[in-house]
Amino acid sequence: MKAQMLDLFNNNPSFDNFISVNNKIVVDALVNQTNQFVHIIGSQYIGKTHLLKAWINKANLEKQSTIYIDAQEKNHKDDIRQLATYYKLIAVDNIEFLDETQQIELFDLFNSIKLNNRDNKLLTSSRFSLDNLNDFRDDLKTRILSGLNLQLKLPSDDELMHILKVYIQQEGIKLEDAELNYIVTHYTRNIGTLINTIKLIAEKAVLENRNITIPLIRQILNITSPGQ
Repeated sequence: MKAQMLDLFNNNPSFDNFISVNNKIVVDALVNQTNQFVHIIGSQYIGKTHLLKAWINKANLEKQSTIYIDAQEKNHKDDIRQLATYYKLIAVDNIEFLDETQQIELFDLFNSIKLNNRDNKLLTSSRFSLDNLNDFRDDLKTRILSGLNLQLKLPSDDELMHILKVYIQQEGIKLEDAELNYIVTHYTRNIGTLINTIKLIAEKAVLENRNITIPLIRQILNITSPGQ
């Protein structure tokens, strides 16, 4: 049962399973690949990394050579400036974590693609706007700003609930409005954290053969009930 539940909730990032409320322009730009250089700005857990991986996964299905690098993880050994030689589509996530040497490599990669008229496509992302990256090279900022820059928008209250309801319906999770409202009101408004929390609650309910109720939610999230 445990393995089945993990498989059930292991969604491979794609454009089909990204709920694009308020961010259709961003999704369309990535799906259609209309720009050679694209940069996405989006705070943590609102779907930025999902979109980069969806972009890569779509290209893999089309048999294109790709690479995804998360600069935050610091475990990649690739010389960034050489990536255009081996990969058609290149995604570099969380570029604010690049050290000085890696920033130079990314700058050189831009130049290699642009000045040599290569047909590679480069997708980058950051959690903050380039203006707020104080330790970032100005020449690299200029290169990034020369492409298409897009910002993921946070959902309104109504949009947040719509996103979660669409997700719950897609996954077949039996979570009523009262319980969903309780989670959002008492826990967090971060989309990624909310989705992971709903996964956890649904898995616990299935494993224990219980309905999802407010007492179960309190137990899992360690929320003290009123009067305690």
